[in-house]
Amino acid sequence: MKKLLLLVIGFTLVTTSCDDFLTENPKHEQVLDNVVTDYQSAQNIVNGVYSTYEGASYLGGYLQALMLGGQAGLWNYWDNPFYLMTYRQGNTSDYYSPTVWQDIYSCINAANAAIAGITPLDDALFPSPEAKEELIAEARCFRGFMNLYLVWFFSRWFDDADSPYGIIYRDQPANLANLMQGRLTVGESYQKVLDDLTYAEQHLGDYESARYVSKQFAQVLHAKLLLVRGWEGDYAEALKIVEDVMATAPATFAMESDITQLYDKAWDSNEVLFARYVGDLTERGSTGMSVDYCYSAGLYDVTEFTDIPTAWLKADPRYAYIVGEAYGPQQWQVDAGRKEDEVLIKLYRGGNGMDPYGKYCTYVFRYPELYLMKAELLARTNPGDIAGALAPLNEMRARYTVPKLEPVSATTYQQLMDAIFKEYVVTLFLENETEWFASIRFTTSEGTTWLKELKGTEINYTEDQYCWPIPEDEIKAHDNPIAQNPGLE
Repeated sequence: MKKLLLLVIGFTLVTTSCDDFLTENPKHEQVLDNVVTDYQSAQNIVNGVYSTYEGASYLGGYLQALMLGGQAGLWNYWDNPFYLMTYRQGNTSDYYSPTVWQDIYSCINAANAAIAGITPLDDALFPSPEAKEELIAEARCFRGFMNLYLVWFFSRWFDDADSPYGIIYRDQPANLANLMQGRLTVGESYQKVLDDLTYAEQHLGDYESARYVSKQFAQVLHAKLLLVRGWEGDYAEALKIVEDVMATAPATFAMESDITQLYDKAWDSNEVLFARYVGDLTERGSTGMSVDYCYSAGLYDVTEFTDIPTAWLKADPRYAYIVGEAYGPQQWQVDAGRKEDEVLIKLYRGGNGMDPYGKYCTYVFRYPELYLMKAELLARTNPGDIAGALAPLNEMRARYTVPKLEPVSATTYQQLMDAIFKEYVVTLFLENETEWFASIRFTTSEGTTWLKELKGTEINYTEDQYCWPIPEDEIKAHDNPIAQNPGLE
């Protein structure tokens, strides 16, 4: 019960202004009814959802690079259990996924508090009924986002709809009376996510900044869910959503022509649809914060990735712009002049010692991924039109002027799919979860998954390892038994 009690005891509501909510610490705990009483306090509690996400340190670089990048076979950070796929219930070497579990539920709890606090308020307290709906939609979009993470990482997302190994769903602010929930089916789990995302698509405003969720962010999450799930009709529906976003999103959401501008601007780049945002850099302490955002010290120590992605990266003109020389992550390493070449500086930046105030950014979604999704979805829905599916990929590449990229060619379906998978890896390297799912979805000319090709024959795993175990503390805390994901006991 210990970890679940911490979730209840640690439940705080952030009440800060809209401008500085990401730089303020929670001031106090209050009864929910007293916290949300008008439009301003409703805005404040929604702002608190972002603050909770900012403080969830394992939802940044640890998740995207160390865990999912290793799991996809792109690199091996000191024999981590995700590269080896040895994560099991009670495996003490895997202390990452239980922390991710806690972080996700902290964000869900903050979103639930916002929804519960705002929903009963009289519409007359808001500038308009639509303004109230938009705040609820903002919180529901975030809850859908976090529940999608639960589906993808802790449920058997690849099972049929009637599989009992879905998520533990919580839609109320946490208390001891409502924590003991059972698992939904996989189909029910997907539907809970889609309900929130659909509401957000209907009531959220358009993209303005990567610091906030938007209608377009809800749309791309919806499309990614369908692309990863791959049930009958999912690819065609996802393609319609992607094409709609590309046709109707504000013109400010667009690719940077100069890739150096993208990573220098980080969350302030208009290419970034949503990012994990640090806040006012002047308010950040000189230690601690940047550790969460530098994608772990491993990106400094490990400058050679596995063979296939290393060859692809080094052959691409973007390589010279995304790697470089950097100091070690701690001050003693800076003092000793310890540098490494070919560090992935697009993510690592410089570490606490050299660059504690750098814009350490988790790129949840960038515009180029729309082109890649469109290319893949066209290929899967109309496999005979190779040129048509290749066009979005080459349009994306042509958007760059620094560096200039040559068009990709393909004459067979296998060459087309290989080109799309390769572009996923090179374009989004270690930025989000896309490469992990693509490594399962795409197959080589030998008919094996790219995951098997990237990991080689020395790593033994089955489909069971496509998700993580429910943490042991959660299993033990429940009065009614919760079934562990098969093969992960």
